[in-house]
Amino acid sequence: MNLFGKKKEPTAPTPPPPTAPTPDPDSTKAAMDKVNDTLETITKREEHVQRKIDAELNNAKKFSAAGKKREALQCIKRKKMYEKQLEQMGTTKMTLENQKMTLEVMNINKETLAAQQAAAKAMQQQTKQMGGVDKVEEIMDSVEDGMQDAQEIQDALSRQIDMPGLDADEDDLLAELEGLEADELATELGTVSLASDSAVEMPSAPVSLPAAGTKKVMTDEERELAELEASMAM
Repeated sequence: MNLFGKKKEPTAPTPPPPTAPTPDPDSTKAAMDKVNDTLETITKREEHVQRKIDAELNNAKKFSAAGKKREALQCIKRKKMYEKQLEQMGTTKMTLENQKMTLEVMNINKETLAAQQAAAKAMQQQTKQMGGVDKVEEIMDSVEDGMQDAQEIQDALSRQIDMPGLDADEDDLLAELEGLEADELATELGTVSLASDSAVEMPSAPVSLPAAGTKKVMTDEERELAELEASMAM
């Protein structure tokens, strides 16, 4: 005897929802072939019925010309029957042509859907291989941080560093530079003055001196001439 009441019956599992049957490519092709065959048959039948209509119309004209009114009316009646049949076949043919177009569109849609599914699956695989959107954002943040660090390192390396112990003011450095420039200018002016004085004291005519390394014996006349030229140059 169960002291806690009646034992609960196990719940039956919920059956999965029925899935729509997948269209068989072979059945779709067979349907297209059947529609095409039927359209071809109807077209041939229409041509045959149209020939009968033309024949009945010609017979009605002949009977009417021969005065056979009753036979002419029978031909007109049969012509009307054939025209009704031709109209019905036109309606059926139009329906089949609409179905044919629908099947063609559905076939294109099926191919398009398959292509989109394949593309979506490939995109999901590529996204998974890249680690997802969060992983890509993390990598881009890392790249940005690395570029900022590289710029900061470049700025640090290009920073001007003063020599230890040199704490001179910029005004003092400029004053010292101006003093050096003044000394350089005075030296240049002194050099130009000395050069001008030397140019004034230079003899106007060169003194012919014996070539170095030669021992030429001068006569008394040549010696007196040389002394005279030397005294004139002084």
